[in-house]
Amino acid sequence: MVGVKFAIAVTLLGMLAYTWLRTPPRYGPADECAVMARQPSPSCASAPALPALGATLAATRPMDARAFVDTIGVNTHLFYADTSYGDFAMVRRRLLELGVRHIRDGLDPGRTPVFFERVRVLAADGIKSTLIACRVEPGDLPWRTYVQDAKRSLRSSLDALEGVNEPDLVAAGTPWATRAKRCQREIYRQARRSSLGGPLEVPILGPALQVGATQRLGDISDRADAGAIHPYAGGMRPNRAGEYSFASQMARVRRHQFDGARVPVYATETGYHDAMNTTDAHPPVSQRAIAIYMPRLFLEHAKAGIKRTFAYELADERPDPALTDVELNFGLFESDWSIKPSGASLSNTIDLLDSPRPGPREALSYGLTNTADPDGEGPRGAVRDLLLQKADGSYWLALWQDSTVWNTETRTDISNAGARVRVTLPRRMDVRSYRPRSGRSASNRRTARSFTTSVGDDVLLIRMSGPAAAPAEGRRPAAARAKLSGAATG
Repeated sequence: MVGVKFAIAVTLLGMLAYTWLRTPPRYGPADECAVMARQPSPSCASAPALPALGATLAATRPMDARAFVDTIGVNTHLFYADTSYGDFAMVRRRLLELGVRHIRDGLDPGRTPVFFERVRVLAADGIKSTLIACRVEPGDLPWRTYVQDAKRSLRSSLDALEGVNEPDLVAAGTPWATRAKRCQREIYRQARRSSLGGPLEVPILGPALQVGATQRLGDISDRADAGAIHPYAGGMRPNRAGEYSFASQMARVRRHQFDGARVPVYATETGYHDAMNTTDAHPPVSQRAIAIYMPRLFLEHAKAGIKRTFAYELADERPDPALTDVELNFGLFESDWSIKPSGASLSNTIDLLDSPRPGPREALSYGLTNTADPDGEGPRGAVRDLLLQKADGSYWLALWQDSTVWNTETRTDISNAGARVRVTLPRRMDVRSYRPRSGRSASNRRTARSFTTSVGDDVLLIRMSGPAAAPAEGRRPAAARAKLSGAATG
């Protein structure tokens, strides 16, 4: 699906490029990936299923709330001058209002000073870039790499470099695997060389491939630090099952490209489009459903141990009044830069959960009981949770149903009944509830050791703290927070 976007970009703009993400150059077991399993494990396992919800209190070490926000990124096209991205002032403004600190893009094949300056400006704003460093060339021409540009002009602006994007799709019918591995080797070699100011101390990601092509590429562990996947859900819920699921794709990349090693894996593209009248095989999703799914997507990926996830994409590139072109309807913003419900929902989630510095990550014992389904076996048993902690010591419990809210066949919305979940805490705490799809204000406040709440299709955030903790707030300036605040209707 994503590859179609890129093929079209090649045709229209004569260029193919995208970006990547940030991480230290050396990796150990990612502590955050397993923190939300009921019984913490020492390494990143595939997404652990919760035991049947029950009243027993289980000590859980929370994920750092700031670290969770740092798993969130978005794709941009900073050198697409003839699209909505040509208005860089709006690109910058909306990124700051959205609250993300990571973008993915492609190194500009034209090597324009304007592109480099835009990347540096965003880095000065605290937004680092993951950049695709190799692009497919037509015919038998060698595939070019752009590592030297990154070293000369963008060294302090980078999160990571990524291999060629979806070569199995863009270069179908050619020996793409051989060329992709050759390009990957060149990226890694140039990045690690001491020339041009020294080695780049950022991770090097492998190329992202279509499902089924991972094995054909083969082992790249000698030329990449981490894997990349594009787990588009195809209009289904974020935690979908099957070979297209993010868990399945993550496992295949590790098995076939890294000889089974538990390397970090990044979802460098994923998302939903709202081209409601398309006849494309990739089904559309209503704006209401995307607003529900988007925060759940990032929570599910973080829970499973995906290092960072980039939504595709920041804004629709051009107007599409007929809503027939899939490639023009993936944005969190419209092409005129007005916000979509999905953008508001994600912005509210980031603002509520962000923290100015890392939290203490102190274990909290808590229990969850689905009162309508106490053994966790019935239709309302699929309640998911993720515990986070901010620097002020407050705990934030994210709860949501693993439910489907859109019928891809009939193209209609689905509303599921809420599950009544009892939360049991180790002591009386100040409790405030927030629903990011509706806004940023607390919908309920109480002081309790045990309480019952309704968990629906969309994410519920419950802040739990001692009586002395400060009120909840995001870390962004009030002016930026106010711009996108409000309900994500749709």
